[in-house]
Amino acid sequence: MDTGQLVLIIVLAVVVVAAVIIAVVVGRKKKTELNRRRAGELREKADQEAVGAHQAKAQSAQAEAAAVQAEVEANRLRREADRHAEKAEEASGRVEEHLRHADKVDPDVRTGRDRENDTDRERDRDMGSRDERLTRDRSARESVREEPLRDDSVRDSSRRDGDRNV
Repeated sequence: MDTGQLVLIIVLAVVVVAAVIIAVVVGRKKKTELNRRRAGELREKADQEAVGAHQAKAQSAQAEAAAVQAEVEANRLRREADRHAEKAEEASGRVEEHLRHADKVDPDVRTGRDRENDTDRERDRDMGSRDERLTRDRSARESVREEPLRDDSVRDSSRRDGDRNV
């Protein structure tokens, strides 16, 4: 190889190395610029989400305040309901006291013993009529009657309704 060819190879090698270096530098610049754009977009997105997060926190705080206020109101209403219940209980007690006093004063009012005797009498009377009905029912069931059925068979009344004579 002569010197001209050697110089040409060296020059070509330097040009190729220079082209590679330039390509790497340009590629890095493009990549850096692309990364800057991406970072800017991510920052914008983060800012938007920060605003959304701040709004969500504010709504959460409002909801919490409303819940606390509702609890305070509920406690107030419970206390008010308890006061009303106490007043109602006192009023019922006064009514009962007035009724007892009226019963003591009224000569026509029957005492507790009279009411118990009346209750016993009514219970005895009810039991007697019930026993009488049961006796009538049994005697009616015990009498043998034959009634024609829809399928022209005969039923014996002394048996249960489900049994049939065919």
